[in-house]
Amino acid sequence: MQNKQFRLSYIIVIVLIGVLVFGLGFTSYRRKVPVEVYQVYIDGKMIGTVANEEAFDEYINQKQDAIKEKYGVDKVYMPNGVTIKAVTTYDSNTDTNEEIYQRIVNLKQFTIKGTMITIDNVEQEDYETKYIYTLNKEIFDEAVVQLIRSFVEEEEYEAYMAGTQKEIVDTGSVINNIDIDEDITYKKAYISIDEDIFTDASDLAKYLLYGTLDKQSTYVVKEGDTVETVANANKLNVQEFLIANDDIPSVNALLYAGKEVNVGLIDPVISIVVEVNSVKDEEKAFGVSVKYDPNELQGVEYVTQEGENGLYRVSREYEYINGQLTGTITLNSVELKPAVDKVIVKGDKEVPHIADLTYWAWPTDTPYTITTYYGYRWGSMHAAIDIYGPGHGSGIYAANNGTVVAAAGGCVVGNLSCNGRRGNYVMINHNIGNYYTVYMHMASVNVKVGQVVSRGQKIGTMGNTGEVYPVPSSYRPYSGTHLHFATYIGHPNHGSPFNPFNLY
Repeated sequence: MQNKQFRLSYIIVIVLIGVLVFGLGFTSYRRKVPVEVYQVYIDGKMIGTVANEEAFDEYINQKQDAIKEKYGVDKVYMPNGVTIKAVTTYDSNTDTNEEIYQRIVNLKQFTIKGTMITIDNVEQEDYETKYIYTLNKEIFDEAVVQLIRSFVEEEEYEAYMAGTQKEIVDTGSVINNIDIDEDITYKKAYISIDEDIFTDASDLAKYLLYGTLDKQSTYVVKEGDTVETVANANKLNVQEFLIANDDIPSVNALLYAGKEVNVGLIDPVISIVVEVNSVKDEEKAFGVSVKYDPNELQGVEYVTQEGENGLYRVSREYEYINGQLTGTITLNSVELKPAVDKVIVKGDKEVPHIADLTYWAWPTDTPYTITTYYGYRWGSMHAAIDIYGPGHGSGIYAANNGTVVAAAGGCVVGNLSCNGRRGNYVMINHNIGNYYTVYMHMASVNVKVGQVVSRGQKIGTMGNTGEVYPVPSSYRPYSGTHLHFATYIGHPNHGSPFNPFNLY
Protein backbone atom coordinates (compact mmCIF):
# COMPACT_ATOMS: atom_id res chain seq x y z
CA MET A 1 0.00 0.00 0.00
CA GLN A 2 2.78 2.30 0.92
CA ASN A 3 4.60 1.44 -2.30
CA LYS A 4 1.51 2.35 -4.32
CA GLN A 5 1.15 5.61 -2.51
CA PHE A 6 4.85 6.40 -3.09
CA ARG A 7 4.55 5.60 -6.76
CA LEU A 8 1.48 7.78 -7.09
CA SER A 9 3.18 10.67 -5.33
CA TYR A 10 6.22 10.21 -7.58
CA ILE A 11 4.04 10.32 -10.69
CA ILE A 12 2.28 13.46 -9.48
CA VAL A 13 5.63 15.18 -8.81
CA ILE A 14 6.91 14.19 -12.22
CA VAL A 15 3.76 15.56 -13.89
CA LEU A 16 3.98 18.83 -11.92
CA ILE A 17 7.62 19.21 -12.84
CA GLY A 18 6.77 18.57 -16.48
CA VAL A 19 3.99 21.10 -16.42
CA LEU A 20 6.26 23.64 -14.75
CA VAL A 21 9.08 23.02 -17.22
CA PHE A 22 6.69 23.22 -20.17
CA GLY A 23 5.14 26.41 -18.85
CA LEU A 24 8.45 28.06 -18.18
CA GLY A 25 9.80 26.92 -21.50
CA PHE A 26 6.76 28.32 -23.35
CA THR A 27 7.02 31.62 -21.51
CA SER A 28 10.70 31.84 -22.28
CA TYR A 29 10.02 31.11 -25.92
CA ARG A 30 7.37 33.85 -26.21
CA ARG A 31 9.73 36.49 -24.74
CA LYS A 32 12.36 35.72 -27.33
CA VAL A 33 10.18 36.65 -30.32
CA PRO A 34 12.00 39.66 -32.05
CA VAL A 35 10.07 42.82 -32.97
CA GLU A 36 10.90 45.77 -35.29
CA VAL A 37 10.85 49.25 -33.74
CA TYR A 38 12.13 52.62 -34.91
CA GLN A 39 14.79 54.59 -33.05
CA VAL A 40 14.64 58.40 -33.48
CA TYR A 41 17.90 60.39 -33.52
CA ILE A 42 18.67 64.13 -33.51
CA ASP A 43 22.14 64.93 -34.84
CA GLY A 44 23.26 61.39 -34.06
CA LYS A 45 21.85 61.25 -30.51
CA MET A 46 18.92 58.90 -29.86
CA ILE A 47 15.92 60.59 -28.19
CA GLY A 48 13.52 57.63 -28.09
CA THR A 49 11.74 54.86 -29.98
CA VAL A 50 8.43 54.70 -31.87
CA ALA A 51 6.48 51.66 -32.94
CA ASN A 52 5.63 52.68 -36.49
CA GLU A 53 7.56 55.16 -38.69
CA GLU A 54 4.70 55.91 -41.10
CA ALA A 55 2.26 56.50 -38.28
CA PHE A 56 4.73 58.81 -36.53
CA ASP A 57 5.37 60.74 -39.75
CA GLU A 58 1.63 61.19 -40.30
CA TYR A 59 1.23 62.30 -36.67
CA ILE A 60 3.88 64.98 -37.20
CA ASN A 61 2.16 66.18 -40.37
CA GLN A 62 -1.23 66.45 -38.64
CA LYS A 63 0.23 68.58 -35.83
CA GLN A 64 1.52 71.29 -38.25
CA ASP A 65 -1.64 72.87 -39.68
CA ALA A 66 -0.39 76.39 -38.90
CA ILE A 67 2.81 75.83 -40.88
CA LYS A 68 0.91 74.32 -43.80
CA GLU A 69 -1.47 77.27 -43.89
CA LYS A 70 1.33 79.87 -43.64
CA TYR A 71 3.35 78.45 -46.54
CA GLY A 72 0.51 76.95 -48.58
CA VAL A 73 1.93 73.40 -48.49
CA ASP A 74 0.27 70.02 -48.00
CA LYS A 75 2.94 68.36 -45.92
CA VAL A 76 5.42 69.20 -43.16
CA TYR A 77 8.55 67.11 -42.65
CA MET A 78 11.00 66.22 -39.91
CA PRO A 79 13.64 68.81 -38.90
CA ASN A 80 17.02 68.59 -40.59
CA GLY A 81 19.27 66.33 -38.54
CA VAL A 82 16.43 64.00 -37.48
CA THR A 83 16.86 60.41 -38.64
CA ILE A 84 14.78 57.31 -37.97
CA LYS A 85 16.43 53.91 -37.92
CA ALA A 86 14.61 50.57 -38.00
CA VAL A 87 16.02 48.02 -35.55
CA THR A 88 15.05 44.49 -34.59
CA THR A 89 14.94 43.92 -30.83
CA TYR A 90 13.46 41.72 -28.12
CA ASP A 91 12.42 44.85 -26.20
CA SER A 92 9.01 45.91 -27.49
CA ASN A 93 8.68 48.91 -25.18
CA THR A 94 8.35 52.19 -27.18
CA ASP A 95 7.58 55.85 -26.55
CA THR A 96 4.34 57.42 -27.67
CA ASN A 97 4.26 59.58 -30.78
CA GLU A 98 3.37 62.61 -28.60
CA GLU A 99 6.38 62.08 -26.33
CA ILE A 100 8.85 61.96 -29.21
CA TYR A 101 7.12 64.91 -30.91
CA GLN A 102 7.54 67.09 -27.81
CA ARG A 103 11.22 66.16 -27.51
CA ILE A 104 11.80 67.21 -31.13
CA VAL A 105 9.84 70.47 -30.75
CA ASN A 106 12.04 71.48 -27.82
CA LEU A 107 15.20 71.05 -29.90
CA LYS A 108 14.53 71.83 -33.57
CA GLN A 109 12.07 73.35 -36.05
CA PHE A 110 10.26 71.28 -38.66
CA THR A 111 10.86 71.60 -42.41
CA ILE A 112 8.98 71.99 -45.67
CA LYS A 113 10.01 71.09 -49.19
CA GLY A 114 11.46 74.08 -51.08
CA THR A 115 14.38 75.39 -53.09
CA MET A 116 17.67 76.67 -51.70
CA ILE A 117 19.36 79.26 -53.93
CA THR A 118 23.11 79.71 -53.44
CA ILE A 119 24.70 82.97 -54.60
CA ASP A 120 28.48 83.02 -54.93
CA ASN A 121 31.21 84.90 -56.80
CA VAL A 122 34.44 82.96 -57.18
CA GLU A 123 36.14 85.95 -58.82
CA GLN A 124 36.03 87.96 -55.58
CA GLU A 125 38.15 86.42 -52.85
CA ASP A 126 36.33 88.21 -50.00
CA TYR A 127 32.84 87.49 -51.32
CA GLU A 128 30.50 86.04 -48.69
CA THR A 129 28.26 83.30 -50.05
CA LYS A 130 24.56 84.10 -49.67
CA TYR A 131 21.59 81.74 -49.39
CA ILE A 132 17.95 82.39 -50.27
CA TYR A 133 15.05 80.02 -49.59
CA THR A 134 11.86 79.85 -51.64
CA LEU A 135 9.04 77.41 -52.19
CA ASN A 136 10.22 76.90 -55.76
CA LYS A 137 12.69 78.15 -58.37
CA GLU A 138 9.97 80.02 -60.28
CA ILE A 139 9.51 82.51 -57.40
CA PHE A 140 13.20 83.44 -57.54
CA ASP A 141 13.20 83.71 -61.33
CA GLU A 142 10.22 86.08 -61.28
CA ALA A 143 11.85 88.15 -58.52
CA VAL A 144 15.00 88.54 -60.64
CA VAL A 145 12.86 89.77 -63.56
CA GLN A 146 11.27 92.36 -61.26
CA LEU A 147 14.73 93.39 -60.04
CA ILE A 148 15.97 93.82 -63.61
CA ARG A 149 12.98 96.07 -64.33
CA SER A 150 14.21 98.33 -61.52
CA PHE A 151 17.29 99.04 -63.62
CA VAL A 152 16.02 98.69 -67.19
CA GLU A 153 13.04 100.44 -68.76
CA GLU A 154 10.19 97.95 -69.17
CA GLU A 155 9.74 98.64 -72.89
CA GLU A 156 13.46 98.17 -73.54
CA TYR A 157 13.52 94.95 -71.49
CA GLU A 158 10.52 93.48 -73.30
CA ALA A 159 12.06 94.31 -76.70
CA TYR A 160 15.36 92.72 -75.63
CA MET A 161 13.65 89.53 -74.42
CA ALA A 162 11.48 89.33 -77.55
CA GLY A 163 14.41 90.05 -79.89
CA THR A 164 12.58 93.02 -81.40
CA GLN A 165 15.00 95.86 -80.67
CA LYS A 166 15.39 98.35 -83.50
CA GLU A 167 18.76 98.25 -85.22
CA ILE A 168 20.96 101.32 -84.97
CA VAL A 169 20.92 103.17 -88.28
CA ASP A 170 22.74 106.44 -87.63
CA THR A 171 22.39 106.95 -83.90
CA GLY A 172 20.61 105.08 -81.15
CA SER A 173 21.19 102.32 -78.63
CA VAL A 174 20.43 98.63 -78.08
CA ILE A 175 20.83 96.30 -75.12
CA ASN A 176 23.60 93.89 -75.95
CA ASN A 177 23.30 91.59 -72.95
CA ILE A 178 21.68 91.25 -69.53
CA ASP A 179 23.38 88.93 -67.07
CA ILE A 180 23.97 88.24 -63.38
CA ASP A 181 27.57 88.66 -62.24
CA GLU A 182 27.32 86.05 -59.48
CA ASP A 183 27.09 82.27 -59.79
CA ILE A 184 23.53 81.13 -59.02
CA THR A 185 22.78 77.50 -58.17
CA TYR A 186 19.45 75.89 -57.24
CA LYS A 187 18.91 72.88 -55.02
CA LYS A 188 15.69 71.25 -53.84
CA ALA A 189 15.88 70.82 -50.07
CA TYR A 190 13.99 70.38 -46.83
CA ILE A 191 14.07 73.91 -45.42
CA SER A 192 13.71 74.68 -41.73
CA ILE A 193 10.93 77.13 -40.92
CA ASP A 194 13.58 79.02 -38.89
CA GLU A 195 14.75 80.45 -42.23
CA ASP A 196 13.16 83.32 -44.15
CA ILE A 197 11.24 81.36 -46.79
CA PHE A 198 9.91 83.53 -49.62
CA THR A 199 6.50 82.61 -50.97
CA ASP A 200 5.93 85.78 -53.01
CA ALA A 201 8.11 87.07 -55.88
CA SER A 202 7.45 90.75 -55.08
CA ASP A 203 8.62 90.36 -51.49
CA LEU A 204 11.74 88.58 -52.69
CA ALA A 205 12.37 91.27 -55.34
CA LYS A 206 12.36 93.95 -52.60
CA TYR A 207 14.85 91.91 -50.59
CA LEU A 208 17.07 91.47 -53.66
CA LEU A 209 17.01 95.26 -54.18
CA TYR A 210 17.54 96.47 -50.61
CA GLY A 211 19.47 93.55 -49.11
CA THR A 212 17.19 93.48 -46.06
CA LEU A 213 13.65 92.62 -44.99
CA ASP A 214 13.46 95.71 -42.78
CA LYS A 215 10.91 98.40 -43.66
CA GLN A 216 12.52 101.09 -45.80
CA SER A 217 12.69 104.77 -44.84
CA THR A 218 10.22 107.10 -46.50
CA TYR A 219 9.95 110.86 -46.94
CA VAL A 220 6.90 113.06 -47.44
CA VAL A 221 7.51 115.60 -50.21
CA LYS A 222 7.24 119.26 -49.22
CA GLU A 223 6.44 122.27 -51.37
CA GLY A 224 9.44 123.18 -53.52
CA ASP A 225 11.17 119.78 -53.28
CA THR A 226 12.75 118.32 -56.39
CA VAL A 227 14.10 114.86 -57.17
CA GLU A 228 17.64 116.18 -56.79
CA THR A 229 17.09 117.99 -53.47
CA VAL A 230 15.23 115.05 -51.90
CA ALA A 231 17.89 112.57 -53.04
CA ASN A 232 20.73 114.78 -51.82
CA ALA A 233 19.08 115.39 -48.42
CA ASN A 234 18.85 111.63 -47.90
CA LYS A 235 22.40 110.81 -49.06
CA LEU A 236 21.30 109.22 -52.33
CA ASN A 237 22.36 110.09 -55.82
CA VAL A 238 19.61 110.75 -58.34
CA GLN A 239 19.94 107.35 -60.04
CA GLU A 240 19.61 105.50 -56.72
CA PHE A 241 16.52 107.56 -55.89
CA LEU A 242 14.89 106.81 -59.25
CA ILE A 243 15.61 103.09 -58.88
CA ALA A 244 13.96 103.09 -55.43
CA ASN A 245 10.93 104.96 -56.85
CA ASP A 246 10.14 103.38 -60.20
CA ASP A 247 6.97 105.46 -60.57
CA ILE A 248 9.12 108.62 -60.93
CA PRO A 249 10.35 108.67 -64.54
CA SER A 250 13.28 111.13 -64.47
CA VAL A 251 15.23 113.74 -62.55
CA ASN A 252 13.01 116.42 -64.09
CA ALA A 253 9.75 114.88 -62.88
CA LEU A 254 7.57 117.15 -60.72
CA LEU A 255 7.00 116.02 -57.14
CA TYR A 256 3.75 117.10 -55.54
CA ALA A 257 3.56 118.06 -51.86
CA GLY A 258 2.34 115.20 -49.68
CA LYS A 259 3.66 112.42 -51.94
CA GLU A 260 5.45 109.70 -49.97
CA VAL A 261 8.67 108.57 -51.60
CA ASN A 262 11.12 105.81 -50.74
CA VAL A 263 14.51 107.03 -49.55
CA GLY A 264 15.92 103.66 -48.46
CA LEU A 265 19.51 102.95 -49.44
CA ILE A 266 19.56 100.20 -52.07
CA ASP A 267 22.06 97.39 -51.49
CA PRO A 268 21.33 94.73 -54.13
CA VAL A 269 21.98 91.10 -53.19
CA ILE A 270 22.92 90.22 -56.77
CA SER A 271 24.61 92.25 -59.49
CA ILE A 272 22.49 92.81 -62.60
CA VAL A 273 24.96 93.54 -65.42
CA VAL A 274 23.49 95.33 -68.45
CA GLU A 275 25.65 95.91 -71.54
CA VAL A 276 24.45 98.56 -73.97
CA ASN A 277 25.75 99.50 -77.43
CA SER A 278 25.21 103.16 -78.23
CA VAL A 279 25.94 105.46 -81.17
CA LYS A 280 25.41 109.18 -80.68
CA ASP A 281 26.70 112.48 -81.95
CA GLU A 282 28.72 114.34 -79.35
CA GLU A 283 30.11 117.81 -79.37
CA LYS A 284 33.78 118.18 -78.74
CA ALA A 285 34.31 121.40 -76.85
CA PHE A 286 36.87 123.64 -78.43
CA GLY A 287 40.11 123.99 -76.59
CA VAL A 288 41.72 127.18 -75.45
CA SER A 289 45.26 127.68 -76.64
CA VAL A 290 47.11 130.21 -74.53
CA LYS A 291 50.22 131.77 -75.98
CA TYR A 292 52.50 133.77 -73.78
CA ASP A 293 54.20 136.85 -75.14
CA PRO A 294 57.41 137.51 -73.21
CA ASN A 295 57.40 141.06 -74.44
CA GLU A 296 54.07 141.78 -72.74
CA LEU A 297 53.52 142.17 -69.03
CA GLN A 298 51.33 139.76 -67.11
CA GLY A 299 47.72 140.97 -67.24
CA VAL A 300 47.81 141.85 -70.94
CA GLU A 301 45.45 139.57 -72.87
CA TYR A 302 43.78 139.45 -76.27
CA VAL A 303 42.05 136.89 -78.55
CA THR A 304 43.54 136.15 -81.95
CA GLN A 305 41.07 133.36 -82.90
CA GLU A 306 37.58 132.50 -81.63
CA GLY A 307 36.86 128.88 -80.74
CA GLU A 308 34.28 126.61 -82.35
CA ASN A 309 32.99 123.24 -81.08
CA GLY A 310 33.59 120.11 -83.12
CA LEU A 311 31.23 117.15 -83.66
CA TYR A 312 31.98 113.42 -83.38
CA ARG A 313 29.85 110.34 -84.01
CA VAL A 314 30.91 108.03 -81.21
CA SER A 315 30.10 104.33 -80.85
CA ARG A 316 30.50 102.97 -77.32
CA GLU A 317 29.75 99.90 -75.25
CA TYR A 318 28.50 100.77 -71.77
CA GLU A 319 28.41 98.46 -68.75
CA TYR A 320 25.93 99.14 -65.96
CA ILE A 321 25.86 97.19 -62.70
CA ASN A 322 22.65 97.63 -60.74
CA GLY A 323 21.85 100.80 -62.62
CA GLN A 324 25.25 102.44 -62.05
CA LEU A 325 27.56 103.09 -64.99
CA THR A 326 30.72 101.13 -64.18
CA GLY A 327 32.64 101.16 -67.43
CA THR A 328 32.60 102.07 -71.08
CA ILE A 329 34.64 101.12 -74.12
CA THR A 330 34.90 103.44 -77.11
CA LEU A 331 34.41 101.22 -80.15
CA ASN A 332 34.67 103.89 -82.84
CA SER A 333 34.83 107.66 -83.15
CA VAL A 334 34.36 109.53 -86.43
CA GLU A 335 34.99 113.25 -86.67
CA LEU A 336 32.06 114.93 -88.39
CA LYS A 337 33.31 118.45 -87.81
CA PRO A 338 36.70 119.45 -86.40
CA ALA A 339 36.92 121.69 -83.35
CA VAL A 340 38.69 125.03 -83.71
CA ASP A 341 40.71 126.20 -80.73
CA LYS A 342 40.27 129.60 -79.24
CA VAL A 343 43.66 131.29 -79.27
CA ILE A 344 44.50 133.74 -76.52
CA VAL A 345 47.71 135.70 -76.23
CA LYS A 346 48.74 136.69 -72.73
CA GLY A 347 51.61 138.76 -71.48
CA ASP A 348 54.17 136.86 -69.43
CA LYS A 349 57.55 138.07 -68.36
CA GLU A 350 58.21 135.24 -65.85
CA VAL A 351 57.81 131.44 -65.67
CA PRO A 352 54.10 130.54 -65.60
CA HIS A 353 54.24 128.30 -62.50
CA ILE A 354 51.22 130.16 -61.11
CA ALA A 355 47.83 129.04 -62.45
CA ASP A 356 45.68 131.29 -64.56
CA LEU A 357 42.30 130.88 -62.82
CA THR A 358 40.33 132.01 -65.87
CA TYR A 359 41.34 129.04 -68.05
CA TRP A 360 41.44 125.40 -66.94
CA ALA A 361 42.35 122.46 -69.18
CA TRP A 362 40.23 119.30 -69.20
CA PRO A 363 42.29 116.52 -67.55
CA THR A 364 41.59 113.68 -70.03
CA ASP A 365 41.51 112.99 -73.74
CA THR A 366 38.23 113.13 -75.63
CA PRO A 367 35.73 111.65 -76.16
CA TYR A 368 35.08 110.94 -72.49
CA THR A 369 32.23 109.91 -70.18
CA ILE A 370 31.42 111.08 -66.65
CA THR A 371 30.67 107.86 -64.77
CA THR A 372 30.08 109.50 -61.37
CA TYR A 373 29.31 113.11 -60.62
CA TYR A 374 30.20 115.17 -57.57
CA GLY A 375 27.66 114.39 -54.83
CA TYR A 376 26.27 111.61 -52.68
CA ARG A 377 26.78 108.02 -53.82
CA TRP A 378 25.90 104.82 -51.92
CA GLY A 379 25.17 106.85 -48.77
CA SER A 380 28.41 108.90 -48.63
CA MET A 381 29.79 112.00 -50.32
CA HIS A 382 31.77 111.45 -53.52
CA ALA A 383 33.82 114.68 -53.50
CA ALA A 384 35.12 114.45 -57.05
CA ILE A 385 34.06 113.49 -60.56
CA ASP A 386 34.97 110.15 -62.13
CA ILE A 387 35.93 110.45 -65.81
CA TYR A 388 36.30 107.57 -68.22
CA GLY A 389 37.70 108.06 -71.64
CA PRO A 390 38.75 107.24 -74.09
CA GLY A 391 40.27 104.19 -72.37
CA HIS A 392 42.90 102.52 -70.21
CA GLY A 393 46.32 104.07 -70.85
CA SER A 394 44.97 107.30 -72.36
CA GLY A 395 46.51 110.61 -71.29
CA ILE A 396 45.95 112.49 -68.02
CA TYR A 397 46.80 116.22 -68.09
CA ALA A 398 47.43 118.99 -65.56
CA ALA A 399 44.36 121.20 -65.31
CA ASN A 400 46.52 124.31 -64.84
CA ASN A 401 50.02 125.54 -64.12
CA GLY A 402 51.41 124.61 -60.73
CA THR A 403 53.86 122.64 -58.65
CA VAL A 404 53.64 118.90 -58.01
CA VAL A 405 53.46 118.50 -54.23
CA ALA A 406 52.77 114.73 -54.19
CA ALA A 407 53.28 111.98 -56.75
CA ALA A 408 53.06 108.28 -55.95
CA GLY A 409 53.41 105.33 -58.30
CA GLY A 410 54.26 101.65 -58.03
CA CYS A 411 50.69 100.39 -57.52
CA VAL A 412 49.57 97.27 -59.35
CA VAL A 413 46.02 96.39 -60.35
CA GLY A 414 44.13 94.57 -57.60
CA ASN A 415 45.92 96.19 -54.63
CA LEU A 416 42.94 98.11 -53.26
CA SER A 417 44.81 99.80 -50.41
CA CYS A 418 47.83 101.01 -52.40
CA ASN A 419 48.76 104.59 -51.48
CA GLY A 420 45.81 104.77 -49.11
CA ARG A 421 43.28 103.58 -51.77
CA ARG A 422 44.31 106.35 -54.18
CA GLY A 423 46.41 104.04 -56.33
CA ASN A 424 48.95 105.89 -58.47
CA TYR A 425 48.17 109.59 -58.06
CA VAL A 426 49.39 113.16 -58.51
CA MET A 427 48.64 116.26 -56.41
CA ILE A 428 49.27 119.76 -57.78
CA ASN A 429 49.42 123.10 -55.90
CA HIS A 430 48.44 125.83 -58.35
CA ASN A 431 50.15 128.52 -56.26
CA ILE A 432 47.24 130.96 -56.34
CA GLY A 433 43.93 131.16 -54.49
CA ASN A 434 44.97 128.07 -52.46
CA TYR A 435 43.75 125.84 -55.36
CA TYR A 436 44.83 122.18 -55.47
CA THR A 437 43.91 119.39 -57.88
CA VAL A 438 44.23 115.62 -57.34
CA TYR A 439 44.38 112.88 -60.02
CA MET A 440 43.85 109.29 -58.76
CA HIS A 441 43.86 105.62 -59.92
CA MET A 442 46.40 106.32 -62.72
CA ALA A 443 48.12 103.53 -64.60
CA SER A 444 51.40 105.47 -64.68
CA VAL A 445 52.80 108.73 -63.31
CA ASN A 446 55.07 110.92 -65.48
CA VAL A 447 56.00 113.68 -62.99
CA LYS A 448 57.76 113.98 -59.64
CA VAL A 449 57.45 116.06 -56.50
CA GLY A 450 58.74 119.60 -56.91
CA GLN A 451 58.32 119.64 -60.68
CA VAL A 452 56.63 122.69 -62.23
CA VAL A 453 53.93 121.66 -64.71
CA SER A 454 52.04 123.72 -67.22
CA ARG A 455 48.38 123.74 -68.17
CA GLY A 456 47.59 120.73 -70.41
CA GLN A 457 50.93 118.99 -69.75
CA LYS A 458 50.70 115.19 -69.66
CA ILE A 459 51.29 113.97 -66.09
CA GLY A 460 50.38 110.29 -66.48
CA THR A 461 47.92 107.78 -67.96
CA MET A 462 44.42 106.58 -67.02
CA GLY A 463 44.17 103.31 -65.11
CA ASN A 464 42.43 101.34 -62.37
CA THR A 465 44.90 101.14 -59.48
CA GLY A 466 43.87 101.51 -55.84
CA GLU A 467 40.27 101.18 -54.69
CA VAL A 468 38.02 101.12 -57.78
CA TYR A 469 34.64 99.58 -58.60
CA PRO A 470 34.05 97.14 -60.11
CA VAL A 471 37.19 95.39 -58.89
CA PRO A 472 39.44 94.25 -61.78
CA SER A 473 39.71 90.49 -62.25
CA SER A 474 41.53 88.07 -64.49
CA TYR A 475 38.66 88.06 -66.98
CA ARG A 476 37.97 91.81 -66.66
CA PRO A 477 41.44 93.32 -66.25
CA TYR A 478 40.31 96.86 -67.16
CA SER A 479 37.22 97.00 -64.91
CA GLY A 480 37.06 100.16 -62.84
CA THR A 481 39.23 102.21 -65.22
CA HIS A 482 38.67 105.93 -64.64
CA LEU A 483 40.23 109.17 -63.41
CA HIS A 484 39.08 110.37 -59.99
CA PHE A 485 39.51 114.14 -60.46
CA ALA A 486 39.16 116.19 -57.27
CA THR A 487 39.55 119.93 -56.63
CA TYR A 488 40.18 121.66 -53.30
CA ILE A 489 40.56 125.04 -51.70
CA GLY A 490 43.42 124.30 -49.33
CA HIS A 491 45.64 121.23 -49.13
CA PRO A 492 43.56 118.06 -49.80
CA ASN A 493 44.49 116.60 -46.40
CA HIS A 494 42.60 119.36 -44.60
CA GLY A 495 41.09 121.65 -47.24
CA SER A 496 37.57 121.96 -48.60
CA PRO A 497 36.56 120.02 -51.73
CA PHE A 498 34.32 121.58 -54.36
CA ASN A 499 32.68 120.47 -57.61
CA PRO A 500 35.38 120.41 -60.36
CA PHE A 501 32.77 121.55 -62.90
CA ASN A 502 32.86 124.94 -61.19
CA LEU A 503 36.21 125.49 -62.91
CA TYR A 504 34.78 125.11 -66.41
